[in-house]
Amino acid sequence: MNIENIAFTTEFNLCSGCGICVGICPKQCIQWEKNDNGMYQPCVNSNACIRCGLCKEVCPGLGHQYGGKLDWEAVQGEVLQAYNAWSRSPEIRHVSASGGIVSTVIQHLLEKGSYDVAFLVDGYDYYHQLFTTPVTIKELKEGIESSSYPKSRYLPVSHENAVSYARSNRTQKIIIVGTSCAIRGFLSAVERLGLERENYLLIGLFCDRVFTYNVIEYYSRPAFCGEKKLDELHFKNKESGGWPGNMKFIFSDGSIAYQDKSERAKVKDYFMPERCLYCIDKLNVCADISLGDNYTQQDSSLLGSNSVIIRTKRGLAAWEESEALVESHNVSVQEIMQAQFIDWRLNNLCYGMLKEKEILNQSGQKIDFNEGIYTERKQNEYYERWKENLKMLRIGEQYRDHPEALQKHIEKLNREKKRGKIGQFSSRVYHFVKRRLGKKELS
Repeated sequence: MNIENIAFTTEFNLCSGCGICVGICPKQCIQWEKNDNGMYQPCVNSNACIRCGLCKEVCPGLGHQYGGKLDWEAVQGEVLQAYNAWSRSPEIRHVSASGGIVSTVIQHLLEKGSYDVAFLVDGYDYYHQLFTTPVTIKELKEGIESSSYPKSRYLPVSHENAVSYARSNRTQKIIIVGTSCAIRGFLSAVERLGLERENYLLIGLFCDRVFTYNVIEYYSRPAFCGEKKLDELHFKNKESGGWPGNMKFIFSDGSIAYQDKSERAKVKDYFMPERCLYCIDKLNVCADISLGDNYTQQDSSLLGSNSVIIRTKRGLAAWEESEALVESHNVSVQEIMQAQFIDWRLNNLCYGMLKEKEILNQSGQKIDFNEGIYTERKQNEYYERWKENLKMLRIGEQYRDHPEALQKHIEKLNREKKRGKIGQFSSRVYHFVKRRLGKKELS
């Protein structure tokens, strides 16, 4: 691929905001700039850039190699074991977004000295870019006790500090937590920097797209906040109604308000990075352990629980070391895939093919987002859906000037859902799972 640096990534809206390129740059000539669509994107100082190509080589936005797999094999990934699980610690489970598995495993591994440090996102200052920072066992415990410990933020998070730290502390054992793009980017950085893969435990989060930072401005409007200033926004909070959690607003005067979880679902298609449209890796197949909310028909609870996939021997060792601290029940990976609506993600294969054609026509550069995947889907059948998705993103970018357009679009989609559009989607999911499982009926 004849691309000098990640300026190409930003030019075609392929940046996921993972920050791996910033961390690996040997000249530190990549800085963050916030664009109109609410993304902090890397900007290369062309005068300082030496064209080494490292930023391009680690960029997950430019595509992934799947090695000749069928589409469903690619989204499933390697599986050693699969569970529904939750923390035995009431304190951790209470303050977590779901079952508290990530915090429980990390706390135990740090306490036992199996790993030296974990890189987690800290703080709720959504008015500025979020970063992961090194967290010690002492800091993690203090955060859990104060209910302010690091957890999912549902916005793009830069992992540049993790890359820089790993390069400077080559023998330390480090835990990385991130979405699929961050995990893939960090793995590429490990390879390019000649680091020892065995030193890193990669905990991957199931990711059904993230928001852009414009969503914070949207929810800071008087329609949601009145005359108050919004200090913190928790997209998923179990204090009112339990899991899967409503939205929690914390204002500068200390007051608190909640919005039903349906509110965040209404705007997600308008405030997300375009790159999410082309990603199929919801289940984080490159991680050692991947997990997310448990949406299966089993082990559900208002207290929250996780679906967990153990993918590597390294992940299995970490799980077995922590297993006494969690409650777990076996579940099939097919059940997890069904519950996570994976068929929807496979539509992204076709969106990606259409985007690839657009990039080729405009730049002459040939890229392959999902190289090595075999699919029978015909991308042209998805053209109108892709354009509709892009239209929604553009509406989200322009909502400040045309707030009525966003509201009208949301109302339109709500009407369509009532007419049975969601039923059609559910039917597609049903038949996909039925085909893969080889069953005549699903209970």
